[in-house]
Amino acid sequence: MAYLLVAGAVVAAWFDALSARELAGAHCRNLCRDAGLQLLDQSVALQRWRLARIHGRLGVQRRYGFEVSFDGTDRHAGTISFAGRVRTTYTLPLRGTATGPAIGGDAVT
Repeated sequence: MAYLLVAGAVVAAWFDALSARELAGAHCRNLCRDAGLQLLDQSVALQRWRLARIHGRLGVQRRYGFEVSFDGTDRHAGTISFAGRVRTTYTLPLRGTATGPAIGGDAVT
């Protein structure tokens, strides 16, 4: 019986991670569209995962990385962070710079 509970918890965690990644991808697509950037590879990658207090409750903070392009010939890094299901911060490269220093924002969604 304990094996079923552990297996159920693993499956639930897996689906939660997939759902969070899809949410991050949707937010990245919207950010890129609004900034006039191309989201490369149409994907995000988990960079950091940790347990943290969110509004007094234990929750998960995640940071995802992704790559963007200004015109299809360059490649720059961006990040997006979530506390639970709420987007907290993001960074995007500045247009017209060789190294693409990041701009970012705090989001209220």
